[in-house]
Amino acid sequence: MSLRFSQWVSLVAIFSMAASAKGQETSLPADLSPAELQAILLNEDATIVDCYDAAVAYLEKVCEDYRRIRAAELAKKRDIAYQEAYANVQSVMPVLQPIDRKILLKRITDPEEITAHKQAVEKVEAEVSNMVELALRLLEEIQEQQEPPPVEVEVVETMEHAAGNDSLVEETTTQQVELEVKARENADQRAVDVSQEMRAVMSAPITQSREALQGAKLDAQQMQNLRINLDEVGYSRTVTTYGGEEMQWMFVDTWYTIGPFPNPSRININTKFPPETVVNLSATYPGKGGRMVGWEFLQGVDRLDRPMMSPHHAEDYAIYYAYTELWFEEDADLWIAIGSDDKANVWVNDLPVWISGDQLKVWRVDEGFRKVFFKKGLNRILYRVENGWHTMGFSLGIQVQKPE
Repeated sequence: MSLRFSQWVSLVAIFSMAASAKGQETSLPADLSPAELQAILLNEDATIVDCYDAAVAYLEKVCEDYRRIRAAELAKKRDIAYQEAYANVQSVMPVLQPIDRKILLKRITDPEEITAHKQAVEKVEAEVSNMVELALRLLEEIQEQQEPPPVEVEVVETMEHAAGNDSLVEETTTQQVELEVKARENADQRAVDVSQEMRAVMSAPITQSREALQGAKLDAQQMQNLRINLDEVGYSRTVTTYGGEEMQWMFVDTWYTIGPFPNPSRININTKFPPETVVNLSATYPGKGGRMVGWEFLQGVDRLDRPMMSPHHAEDYAIYYAYTELWFEEDADLWIAIGSDDKANVWVNDLPVWISGDQLKVWRVDEGFRKVFFKKGLNRILYRVENGWHTMGFSLGIQVQKPE
C-alpha cells in the first residue's frame, strides 16, 4: 500500500508542475511539497480511510490539472480564449465506487468479520491502484504529444523537458492541424490519404512525398479498387496485410462502448466528453439524465449481411464512444472504410482520421475512405458516434488485400 501511495504523490507533483509550465495555476497549494504530501498520506497515525480520502482528493486535483493542460493546448491549437477551450474539455474524473468505511475503521474482534475486513482492504488497494494507473495514462497522453524522452531519464525530468519545449509543441500543433483538415469529410473527395501526415506527427519514416499528395484525388479506377463486396468481407482484430487472406476487406467486430452522453437538440455535437480525452475502461461517468455509464463489451455485427455495429441500449439524442485495439505485424499504410449513423469522428492512435459533417444521415458501408498509417504492434482506435433519432450504428473496415 505504501508504495502505491508514494507513486501517487510523485504523479500529483508532476501534474502540478506541468500545469504551471503551461501557464496555468496549479490546483495544488503552492507551499505544499511532495514530501509533505507523502507525510500526510503515510502518517503512521492515519487510518486506511484517511489515506484513501487523501488519494481521492489528489486524484481530483490531478484530473483538474490535466484538464487545464489540455485546455491550454486546445486554446493554442484553435487560437481561442483559454476559458472557451476549458469549457470544451470535460473532466476525466471517474465516479468511484464507495468503500466500506465502517468495517475499515472498526476494530476487529470477531473472527467472522475478518473476511469482510480483508475484502474491504483489498478493495481500497484496488481503487488506489486504479488511481495510479489512471494518472499514469494521463501522463502518457501528455508525453505522447511531446518529443520522446531519452531512455533511463527520470519521469520528473522528462516532464520538465516536455512541458517547456515550446518549439516542438508548435511544430507538432501545425502538423496536427494539417491532419485535422484532411480528416474532415469532403463531399467532392470521399477518399483521402492522411498516412503521411500521421507519420510526420508520430515521427515515423515518410514513405511518400508530402508535396505529391497535396490535393491528390483518386481517379475512377482507384475508387473502383476500394469497392466493398459485402459477400467477401471478414472480421478480426489482428491484421495481416496482403498475405494469403481471401478477404479483401476486414471489418472490426469487437469493441468496448460507453454511453449515452446527453445531446438534447444536438447541442453537444462538438462537446468533448471524458472518453475523448482519456480511455479508462474501468471508469464510470455521469451520462444522459445523470445516469452513471461505463464501458460495455460489444461483439458481433447487427446483421450477417452488413458489418454495422450498434451500442447496447441506444437512445435518441445521445453521444456514444467505441474503443478497440488492433494488432499489426508490421508498419502499414492502409485504406479504411468508415460508415456511421449519424455524425461520427474516428481517431487512430489519438490522431483524427475522420471527421464527418454535422448532418443527420443513414449508415453506408462506404461513406468515406481514409488511407491511414498503422504502426507495428498495438494500435488504439476510438470512434465517437452521435444518434439523432431512431437507429444508429457504425462500422470500420480495413483493406487487407489488394484488388486483383
